[in-house]
Amino acid sequence: MRDRIKEVYLTLGRILNDPARFGLGRKTPRALADTLSLARQDLMEELREEPAESDFLATELSQDADCHVGPRVSATAFSLRKTGT
Repeated sequence: MRDRIKEVYLTLGRILNDPARFGLGRKTPRALADTLSLARQDLMEELREEPAESDFLATELSQDADCHVGPRVSATAFSLRKTGT
């Protein structure tokens, strides 16, 4: 998700810096420029708040460790018998 947010953030920057390339004329209309700038600020905040991928995976794995998956085996299921002498 982090990469997608970065991609959108950079695309909005390209629109603001070169509006003619996107068919907006030489200058971005003020209302559109303000809206795109606010969207970029929101995306930057989201990027700052989103944990890094490694942190996300560590959190997910630690949560998975708390949950047992598969059949539970009780301690008495395996009885040890002394065989032989």
